[in-house]
Amino acid sequence: MTRTRTFTGSVTAVNTITALTAQGSITSPTLTVPGTGDNKIKRISISAGADFLGLGNAVSFIRISGDGITGQHQLAAGGHGGQIVTTASSDIKPIVYDNIAIICPGGGTISVSAEMAETDIGSIGIAVTIEFEHD
Repeated sequence: MTRTRTFTGSVTAVNTITALTAQGSITSPTLTVPGTGDNKIKRISISAGADFLGLGNAVSFIRISGDGITGQHQLAAGGHGGQIVTTASSDIKPIVYDNIAIICPGGGTISVSAEMAETDIGSIGIAVTIEFEHD
C-alpha cells in the first residue's frame, strides 16, 4: 500500500533552514510515517519557484530527517536566478527522485525542511511530496 504526504513553505532568507510544515487545507497536519513495520520512501517530488525580488543566483535543496527515517537525506530542489523584475515568470519544473528506497520505521516522525544557498534572491516557495510504501 502507498500513501503520500505533501509539505509546503517559503524560504525567505539565504543560508537558513526553514521547516516545511504546511499541508494545504489539512487542519491537523501529521509528520508521522504511515504503517507500523519497516516501510520505505519510494518517491520524492519537489517543486520550487522563486519570486525574483533580488538579483543573483541561488540553489535550493531539502533535508529530510527525524526518528521516522534512517539518517538525514539532502536532495536538490532547483536552481534559481533573480532579476528584480516584477513581471518575470517562474517556470517551475518538478524534480522527481524515483525508486529511492529510504527505510523509515512506521509510526516515527519525519521533519522536512528547505534551504536557499548562494545569493539571497527574495523568497522561494517549495512543495515536497513524499510517497511511502508501507504495510
